[in-house]
Formats: sequence, C-alpha cells, structure tokens
Amino acid sequence: MSFVVLSANHHDLDISDVEDLARRGDRVKKEIVASTGVQGAVVLSTCNRYEVYLEAEEEAARKAARLLDKDLSIYSGIDAARHLYEIASGLDSMVVGEREIVGQVRQALTDARTEGTTSPLLEQTIQGALRTSREIAVKTDISRAGRSIVSVALDMAGAVACERGQYEWDDIDGPALPLTDWEGINVLLVGTGAYAGATVAALKERGANRVRVWSLSGRGQQFATDHGIAFRENLDLVWPDVIVLCRGTGTPVLTANMIREAKKTRGPLTLIDLARSRDVETDVAQIDDVTLIDLETIRRHVPAAKAGDLDSARKIVDEGLAKLDSDLLGRTVDPLVVAVRDMIAVELEKELRKLPAAGEIPAEVAIRALQRFASAVAYHPSKAAHEAAKDGRGDEYHEAAELVFGIALPKPTQQALNSGCPRKDQPHA
Repeated sequence: MSFVVLSANHHDLDISDVEDLARRGDRVKKEIVASTGVQGAVVLSTCNRYEVYLEAEEEAARKAARLLDKDLSIYSGIDAARHLYEIASGLDSMVVGEREIVGQVRQALTDARTEGTTSPLLEQTIQGALRTSREIAVKTDISRAGRSIVSVALDMAGAVACERGQYEWDDIDGPALPLTDWEGINVLLVGTGAYAGATVAALKERGANRVRVWSLSGRGQQFATDHGIAFRENLDLVWPDVIVLCRGTGTPVLTANMIREAKKTRGPLTLIDLARSRDVETDVAQIDDVTLIDLETIRRHVPAAKAGDLDSARKIVDEGLAKLDSDLLGRTVDPLVVAVRDMIAVELEKELRKLPAAGEIPAEVAIRALQRFASAVAYHPSKAAHEAAKDGRGDEYHEAAELVFGIALPKPTQQALNSGCPRKDQPHA
C-alpha cells in the first residue's frame, strides 16, 4: 500500500471540466472505496480542483483513475505527499497562500472520518500537511497577507468601480486602485455556502454596511441572522451595485436576458461569479456597463507571491516531508511492537488467573505473582542473550538491548575469549 493522489486542477483543466469530474466523482466514490486494493480514500472538492487521496496498491489506484474517466494527474509516494503539502499550504492555489484551502482539506478529512473511508496512512499524511500549513502561516507572510479568491475578486470589483468613477478614490492621476472602503455600496450575495461566509467576512473587513443575501435553499434567513446582514425574499437586480454569486447548483442564476431587462432601469453592474459550475451566463460579459468577474478571470489576475516567502515556505514543506518520512519509517515496526505487547499480555494473564477472583490478596502472594511475571517476561530475552554469546554475537546483542530498553547496559565479559575457548564458528586447534 502507498499514498496516491488523483488530481484534476486549475493548472491543467478548465473550471467546467473540474466541475464535471466532481459530479461524476461523487457517483463513483463508493465504487472506488469498495475496490480491492484500496485501504482508504479522502476526496477534496473545491471550486478549482477535484482530488482523491488514496491508500492503495498501484493497480487499484490506476483502476480508480479509470473509473473517474478523465485526464488526471497521478502522484504516488513522496511526490504525492509533496503535492498535498503544497495544496494545504496554499502554494498550489489560484491565489498563492489562500486561506480557504486549509479549511477545505481539514473538512475533507472530517468527511472521510464520518463516512468511515479514511485510513492510518491517510490520517498521518493529511495531518502532517495541515501542521505544515500552520507553520508556513506563522513563519511567512504568504497567508498573513490574507489573500484569497474572494479578496482578489472584491479587489478587482473595487478597481472596476474606481475606473468607472462610481466611487471616489484618492489617486486620481494614477491607475485604478482597489476600493478599500465599501461603505454605502449595495452588495447582493447569492448563496449561503462556504464562499458566502468568506465573502461576508471580506466585505465587513472593507467596511461594507449594505449587504443583503438571497437564496432559494431555505437557509437565507438564518444565514443573514448568523452573519449580521439583511435577507431578501426576492432576487432584486436593480438595487445592488455588486452581486456576488456562489450558489453553484449547475444551473445559471443570472442569464443575459435577465441582466438586459434589469439594465433598463439601472446603471453599471459588477457580477462576481465564484461558482465552479457558473451561476452567470458568460454572454452577460458582452452587455454594456456590466463587468463579469469569474474564476477564470481571477486566475488570470492573481498577484505573484514574494520569492523569499515562497522559498521559505518550500523549505518548511521539505522539513515537513522529512518528518513524515521518518515517522512512517518508525511505524514499520508496529507489527513487532504489537507482537511484543501481546506476548507480555499473555504472561500477565497467566499470573492473573492464579490469583483469587475476589477478596484481598496477601502481600506475599502478590509478590510471588509479580516475581513469576517478571521472570516470564525476561525469559526469552535472557535465553536469546545466552545464545548470542555462544555464537560470538554478544556485542551485537548488547547494542540491540541498549537500543530496545533505552538504558546503558554492562558489556559482555571476555572470559571465553581470554581462556582460549573457541566460538562455534571457529575450528578447534
């Protein structure tokens, strides 16, 4: 068994292809998990990537890739672990250092636990990736800068508003700058998922105080209450200056005809479509005074991270992978440890059966039981020590015993050697 990653992401595929794979992946997930040679599976599905983390045999992993029926990137072993570590740390995101991804990885692991599809190797590898992500967040400015898909989209929308002259901004003579104060801007939020919550938080950081939410899910009113914003019962396309959509049901919420109709009674409009499956028809971008910012647009406009921060982050990833490799090597002796514990437990049970089932146990009886137990536990190591000495391997046994027991032990004496007694592997004179 090894750690394998099946990956479809924004580097290699269009967002629509990733969405299509995610829909089919959900249908075949149970088949993948039930496949012979698959010990565990964790699925990460975000707006721009679909990945399956497997503990599986090589052939089983290839079969899982065929079930997904898509041109996937496949990683295994240390390459797979590095891929996951870079994802959890935000180094492989559309926006380097984005904050949402670490929570999505954590949620993917939680979901797998709930479904009973995780495994010890997956647990250890993903937990290691999450720890490394936290360390990068603390030791570099990649995450501290607070960049995210949502924040980039809002910055782009703010810059568009400044260029249009809708809102005042300071640097009149220079290029349009992102709007940092959204007070008085009407924002309509469509959807109540994870991105909706992140959007509300980002808007509040920018001073937005006129935010409403509309949703057909039935969760809109509660979402509004939980996040301190207003709830709209109807989809109002006239009131908002900016509409942020993150519903992602597979069917567009806004069509070109709907926007054309609304434009008859309103001014410029900015649409931010954060849905992987598109909540806005792409033809909307052709309408005058309408700006469409979707995931593909965001991907083309993400800022570059500082080279120094990237180098530091990758070094932390290398250190995390080295620790993972060391830990996994340590776990290879787990069967041996279990066997030793079982042997000791058997000897202990023998002595317990000799003691009275009820009432007080006399001290001398307890002492004898403990002495017999200690002798039984020491019997096999003592016998092995004598056999090793007879074979001339006393020094080897001494070194191994110190390693096992973690204490300094007396070295073997040289009596046999001094007296000229030959070892078993030495011929008699």
